[in-house]
Amino acid sequence: MKLLRFTAAGSITLTGLVLLVPNAAQLFASPPLVGFVLAALASIISLGLVAVGPLVYRADIDDVNTARVAGWNLLGLAVLGFVFTLVFTYQPVDNTPFIFAAVLSAGAVAHVIIGVYDVRRIRAEELATEREKLAVLNTLVRHNLRHDAQLLLAAASVVDTDSIPGEHVRTVADDLAEMNENVKTIEQSLEEHPHEIDVAAVCREAVVDARDEYADREFVLDAPDSLTATANDHFRAAVDELVENAVEHGAGTVTVHATDAGGSVEVSVSDDGDGIPAKERELVLGERPITQLEHGSGLGLWLVRWTVEGVGGSLAFDDAGSRAVVTLPA
Repeated sequence: MKLLRFTAAGSITLTGLVLLVPNAAQLFASPPLVGFVLAALASIISLGLVAVGPLVYRADIDDVNTARVAGWNLLGLAVLGFVFTLVFTYQPVDNTPFIFAAVLSAGAVAHVIIGVYDVRRIRAEELATEREKLAVLNTLVRHNLRHDAQLLLAAASVVDTDSIPGEHVRTVADDLAEMNENVKTIEQSLEEHPHEIDVAAVCREAVVDARDEYADREFVLDAPDSLTATANDHFRAAVDELVENAVEHGAGTVTVHATDAGGSVEVSVSDDGDGIPAKERELVLGERPITQLEHGSGLGLWLVRWTVEGVGGSLAFDDAGSRAVVTLPA
């Protein structure tokens, strides 16, 4: 699929380069002032097309929609090229290559803009559909989880056999209740608008609570007194999940680090354990497809990813999986 993305973005850049030749040539042909201004404007537009290609390639859109933008560009070239070929055939004019290139440059840019807005419209519709699915999922899952958790908690008081110990039942019930809360947090996070928060304060509160809850573990906070970033009120839940994950699946000291990365803010949670398995990391980061057999062990890391991506941030892990890094817009 990378080839499709490269080809699509490259076609836009190639369009700009081809059209730049006659436009730039007109600049050096000593035209009158009006002709010089038109040639300069057409050259700038052509250079804009050259630059748009790499921007589209790096844009946060999938390969198919990248090809859609390139398709709009080619459509504009084809339609305008056909029309002006007919016009120039019927009524020849002086300096045809320049006029042809100048008009095609403007038309190509216009159609690229149309393509971008078309992709944004499609993504908005897809997002609306996903929100609807999430609302339905939330209603069903939260109801079922709450119901099952209540049943298990009730059963735990009367069930205590060698095959099903009561403590095991309580653990399962607690896990179900936590999953229910995670679903609720994810839904609320998607609905909330980003705003400035004090990330240092959030990390400090998370570490204080973790020390109370996990008295047998050591926690280190490395953060300034105040550090502002763009997030939402559910970022605390994301930090809690990373800390809890480090406690339950790691070893040694858990370190929470927050720093200004110049234009962004980085929050990392690390431990001395073996780290999150590569398969789990790849699933959460979208590097491995989710199947019936491979779907991750819970919602915790998904909550972290969706929370930070919802405010324009990102989630990453080191190669060992023992350090999770969240990047937020400053």
